[in-house]
Amino acid sequence: MRPSRQVTRIVLLLLFSSIAAAAVYADDLRFENSSKVEAIIDKAEASFAQGHEAFVKGDVATARKLFDKSIDEVLLSGIDIRTNSRLESYYRELVDRIHKHEALPGDDHKELTVPSLLDELSKITDADLATVTSDGIKIYGKYDFDFSIAQPALQFMNFFISGRGRSTMEIGLQRAGRYRQLAEKIFKEERVPVDLIWLAQAESVWKPNAMSRAAARGIWQFMPSTGTRYGLSQTAWVDDRSNPEKSTRAAARYLRWLHDHFAGDWLLAMAAYNAGENRVDEAISRCGYADFWELHRRGLLPQETRNYVPTILSIMIISKNQHRYGFNVNPDPAMAYDTYELPGQTDLKVIADICGAPGESLQDLNPELRRGTSPPGEQYTIKLPKGTRKTFELAFANLPEDQRVRKVVVARDEQRGRETVENYRSSYRTQLVAYHARSGDTLSTVSKRYGISVHELARVNRLSAHGSLHRGQTVRVPTELRASSGRGRSVHAYGRYHEQEAVRSNIRGRHHRSYGHAYGTRTHARGGRWVRHTRRR
Repeated sequence: MRPSRQVTRIVLLLLFSSIAAAAVYADDLRFENSSKVEAIIDKAEASFAQGHEAFVKGDVATARKLFDKSIDEVLLSGIDIRTNSRLESYYRELVDRIHKHEALPGDDHKELTVPSLLDELSKITDADLATVTSDGIKIYGKYDFDFSIAQPALQFMNFFISGRGRSTMEIGLQRAGRYRQLAEKIFKEERVPVDLIWLAQAESVWKPNAMSRAAARGIWQFMPSTGTRYGLSQTAWVDDRSNPEKSTRAAARYLRWLHDHFAGDWLLAMAAYNAGENRVDEAISRCGYADFWELHRRGLLPQETRNYVPTILSIMIISKNQHRYGFNVNPDPAMAYDTYELPGQTDLKVIADICGAPGESLQDLNPELRRGTSPPGEQYTIKLPKGTRKTFELAFANLPEDQRVRKVVVARDEQRGRETVENYRSSYRTQLVAYHARSGDTLSTVSKRYGISVHELARVNRLSAHGSLHRGQTVRVPTELRASSGRGRSVHAYGRYHEQEAVRSNIRGRHHRSYGHAYGTRTHARGGRWVRHTRRR
């Protein structure tokens, strides 16, 4: 017995030693990650402090470059801010402070934004939902993609039908009329289920100027980095995340890419649209199942994402069957407009006066214009009230150039006596080539192809220098640093960018093909809790 006891003691000693070592390693890892985050914050804070000092001295151009640098310190750090609460909290607070410096001295063209609906929905906890019953809630209608329903979706249906979310639902159903036809057309063209257009109601209640606490913007609530990833320009004058047509096209393409990434599962695609594909990938790895409701049940996703997918499903079901759920909302008429190519900067108030329309109507038609004017130094396609193009064209031709902007909104550097706001984001002044990535492309391979620094390419696109690219992703390449376009490559002008024929990469991508094999998908119900809706034939 003594040898046996001795062996037991040795085994227990080794076990305790291993546990202690693992605990020390975990503490060291947490300390290392925490130290890295704090170092990132210190660098960002130093840039912001320098920017604030420049702003106080009246050097607005330098201030904004430094503010951009502070944002880049966070976004290009290699850490997904949504996976680190400390960094995410700091980023939101940093964005708020920078926004306070946005308005220019003497500028009466203030940027108008409204809160995002998701900020409110993210506050709803499981305990709050527990007070909402799903008794008597039935599912009606046919849908153009397969999905399963669980208790949270039924509770959110009740929240919107008879709870405090009813007024929000009515506002969304009314505003949807403005953009529904546009969204349906684009989603069909991009091979995305048309029923998923109701994601926009959960994101913003169809408001192009919606802005979240985390700086997500527009109908589809694109973060700055994701918007850049999908070709949405963001300057001091124009933010295409608020452009209904461009942002809808970008949202459809992003959803389609997420669908392919998650082996055809639209619920996981929706979850990743909110939380990011990396966070959902991590949750799947920890769970072992590529199934949203299982991730939800185990609490492996953030609360906002756990609310997000049920919210979309509930809004989609109610919106397609309004009368059955007690709604009788008349939608707003679809947006109708003429277009005109402005030769230079022009004030929306001037355009409104010429067209005989309220200034608000011009801003509604052109929500991407951040300062109530078209950008300086370039042509811009403006949307006019339907039927006013001829009147405007004749009157505008006789309008002196110095009367096109009521108040100069371009700040001037008093020391240098020149315009500086145009330098707000120097990277946006650069003439760019839009390259569409192929499978297997990385920033490294693209940078080598064009003969530029991978870090410069990462900075312009607000991506990690070590990150991967997905097929079809738009990569912006500075032309002044770009090598010769080479034989057989065609370059086409397209707005502020050039469209260049993509070059097939020799590197073969594997991630998408291996994903479905590694995780698979679970399509069966558990415990009779889910209701399967089949695709309409």
